[in-house]
Amino acid sequence: MDLKSELNGAPSEETRLSVTYSLMFPPGWKRFSIDDEAEKVFVKSLKDVFQPHGLAKDYMYYRALTHQLFMDMKKKRASSIHLPVKAIDGALLPASIVILPAPIGGAHQLADFRNRLKTRHELDERTENGLAVWRWEERQSASSAGDFGVGALTIHHLFEAPKSTGRAPLMLSSTLLVPPGEEKSDLIGIVTDLFDAIAGTFNWVRTT
Repeated sequence: MDLKSELNGAPSEETRLSVTYSLMFPPGWKRFSIDDEAEKVFVKSLKDVFQPHGLAKDYMYYRALTHQLFMDMKKKRASSIHLPVKAIDGALLPASIVILPAPIGGAHQLADFRNRLKTRHELDERTENGLAVWRWEERQSASSAGDFGVGALTIHHLFEAPKSTGRAPLMLSSTLLVPPGEEKSDLIGIVTDLFDAIAGTFNWVRTT
């Protein structure tokens, strides 16, 4: 019996708590808790982006922003963050994938959340094994002075949990910091494909 069929019944509390997920990453990525170690690794990737361009002021801006980001992830009960730890051409890819619950009180609020999303974003929707899977993008053009083109691309994937678990959906929020001069390069498309490929490996599983 597969997980979906099993959970369409009336699972015990033990069964509900044992439902988790699996996700596959390419070589060179590492899973971290939302802690100081992960923040240091991400800051290292920021240095690789800004230092070659002599943008010390903007590095400090993003450094402060990163600290606030980690504080926010803790408040949102993010379970983990995945970061590239293998350098490419001497630099770490300034990217991250955060795993966190959708910002809703429970599965019963999923429809309202969808309606709010559709007012602000282009929402791609599909179903897998009868469960909703959504994808949307956010783009930011941000700097401390607004005088150069560094920005951020975040791709969100939402996965509805098996219905009988009562769990809120899980989200993968994948972010790429776009370095100066890379705004029109192939980098964005390559990393976008990578984010989608990683999200495509998501699967609900039951622990034993």
